[in-house]
Amino acid sequence: MPGVLMVGAGLGGLAAARDLGAAGQHVTLLDKARGVSGRAATRRVTLPDGREARLDHGARFFTARHDRTRALAEAGIREGWNAEWTRGVPRWQAGQISGGGDGHPRYAPPQGLSTLGRTLARGLEVTTGVTVTSLERRPGGWRVHTRDGATWEAGTLLLNLPAPQLAPLLADLDLHGSDSEGTAERVAAVEYAPCWAAGVVLERDLEASWPALRADHPVLEWLAREHTKRPAGHPPALTLHATPEWSRANLERTPDEVLPELLRAAAEVTGDLPPALHAFAHRWRYAIPTRPAPGPCHWDPELRLGWCGDWFTPDEHGPRVETALLSGWTFARRVTGT
Repeated sequence: MPGVLMVGAGLGGLAAARDLGAAGQHVTLLDKARGVSGRAATRRVTLPDGREARLDHGARFFTARHDRTRALAEAGIREGWNAEWTRGVPRWQAGQISGGGDGHPRYAPPQGLSTLGRTLARGLEVTTGVTVTSLERRPGGWRVHTRDGATWEAGTLLLNLPAPQLAPLLADLDLHGSDSEGTAERVAAVEYAPCWAAGVVLERDLEASWPALRADHPVLEWLAREHTKRPAGHPPALTLHATPEWSRANLERTPDEVLPELLRAAAEVTGDLPPALHAFAHRWRYAIPTRPAPGPCHWDPELRLGWCGDWFTPDEHGPRVETALLSGWTFARRVTGT
């Protein structure tokens, strides 16, 4: 049973699949979303006057602390799909703004952070809108079953899913006595903080000079003037991220219920907001890993089974976009034995 099947086309899965493809392996990726990139997501909003706004309502930017990530970021700048956004983010506390310049570049593709995933996905075989419901070990490989009754087969099965979504799939497998048995138990121990996010396209810009703020506020922890990431002429826009505590307490409410509260909280930080041309709220149930798994990934060469993701710890800097990339690149090296 030839080939490699990757379930999950987030950044870690894309990074691994790209390297595996370069090593000569045929990789098929499945993802339940309509597009790639996972939480490195960009919402496109078309205004009544025909203008388009793009808001990064998931991951905020990406960093490049490692040589390979720096090479990717710099290549993106040369190719035109990436740009340095800022070298610091100030903090709002009790009405005062302070700090912000640490000299460390944060990158934000001008067309939205999802550009990073689309760039990694170039040339890969990706099928979206596919929800995997169970995994089955077969002679010589693996079969996955999907919600619509379809099946996919390959000799190697790789998984790039949030740990809470991966754990029940692994629980249904008989991994007793394998290298995967203990690691599968650690997957179930991974914990995430949720995040309610909001985006609002404004009639006019705020009277502000900061690109983004980290906020010490009971509702919000992040505000970004999204148009500062975009080419000239982009409509003024804000993205908002609620704190983990507020998001957890309000997790099961609807977007229509939480949006007014997030906008009121933003006004407490920035002053009265200009009129909104468009606004939305989005719930990320699995946003930031708060109890990650040790190591960069898991690979079981005997079973031809493994998993990666931003909930691993490939370095000491904590969960972020770069974590997913590092996990995926390491994963590919483990699978190929290089």
